[in-house]
Amino acid sequence: MRERKQTGIVWCPSIPVNWEIRRVKEIFYISKVKAGIKNPTVLKLARSGIQVKDVTINEGQMAESYDDYNPVQIGDLLLNPMDLYSGANCNVSEVEGVISPAYVNLRAKQAVNPFYFDYYFKVQYWTMAMFAHGKGVSFDNRWTINAENVKGYEIPFPTIEEQNAIVGIIKRKCAQIDNLIANQEQQIAKLKTYKQSLITETVTRGLNPDAPMKDSGYEFIGSIPVNCEICRLRNIGTPQNGISKSGEHFGTGYPFVSYGDIYRNYTLPDTVNGLVETTEAERKQYSVQKGDIFFTRTSETIEEVGFSCVCEKTIPDATFAGFVIRIRPFNEKLITQFAKYYFRGNHHRFYLAKEMNIVTRASLGQSLLKSMPVLVPPVEEQQAIADYLDQKCSQIDKLIFLKQQKIEKLQQYKKSLIYEYVTGKREM
Repeated sequence: MRERKQTGIVWCPSIPVNWEIRRVKEIFYISKVKAGIKNPTVLKLARSGIQVKDVTINEGQMAESYDDYNPVQIGDLLLNPMDLYSGANCNVSEVEGVISPAYVNLRAKQAVNPFYFDYYFKVQYWTMAMFAHGKGVSFDNRWTINAENVKGYEIPFPTIEEQNAIVGIIKRKCAQIDNLIANQEQQIAKLKTYKQSLITETVTRGLNPDAPMKDSGYEFIGSIPVNCEICRLRNIGTPQNGISKSGEHFGTGYPFVSYGDIYRNYTLPDTVNGLVETTEAERKQYSVQKGDIFFTRTSETIEEVGFSCVCEKTIPDATFAGFVIRIRPFNEKLITQFAKYYFRGNHHRFYLAKEMNIVTRASLGQSLLKSMPVLVPPVEEQQAIADYLDQKCSQIDKLIFLKQQKIEKLQQYKKSLIYEYVTGKREM
């Protein structure tokens, strides 16, 4: 291992003896020029790189004018000084254009490899080193590092030859790691697709492959066992939209079932994180009881509407979100364990996507939900299907979890690899 020297910097305690420690302002200047041009190429800073922004659609925050935007040259290093909490918000631009003056645009004063410094700043975001130099109202919202602190930031400075070599080896090794991650992600996607097809096939066809079948009368359901019936959801339960409250009512009070609680889960957790101030009358009207079936009601995209979740255990004093519809069963046609899987099937999603009207937001109305055809097997078969899917889905979920753990380990290894190369700990 080559000889190292101490730097006195907490987040970079030592570097090779032939490296220097410099400040950002010695290597870069912050470009603050105003574009003042018509019809510029507008850019945005994304985790995956600097991208051209489509200003013809309402994509993110739109500016009335781009005259004050900052011109970006190829090789400029852009930092987001306003978000020091959620990840690596920096990248080197490989396109020319203009970008919001809210970002810090570092342009080199001398011959350097900007990708080396990009990797170093990514490490600063990951390790929360930049966070220590920020100020703001709250840690996770607009915690900002100002321009003077950026200019005074201490960074290691290898020779240009070493910068180039480090960038080259990081790119090669990260490409290999990214390929491994992509492979795991593809396997997870296949497992999720298999899980969905298994659920759909089982809840509509049953467990007996030799059972006599009949036409359901609905293309999206297809053939069904002869011992099953079809009814409308209105014949099973009564709909109720969730509670609507202004922001100041949230954060304290009684349990609150959010949109995310429904979207992410097949079954509601026994306790939820949300809190809201409610009256006794509201807690009665918007209660969350064992047997209730919930559907996501509205979203920006149709892909997130109509996801279901059941309640298998009453949450005392809880209410549920306004972007959610509750179906409260008034008979025992569907058991809760079967409903948990039935309404998560692809056939159910296909029906809602086909019938839903979209204007500016995708929205699921009570009338459409009440008219939705529902396949109802005998109760004992519903229980057998639910037990079978509990076992099979648990096995699939375990495989998915193991692959997600592999991805997390690969991502952590990638970060540590970058850290070791940009600080000279790992030799090339």
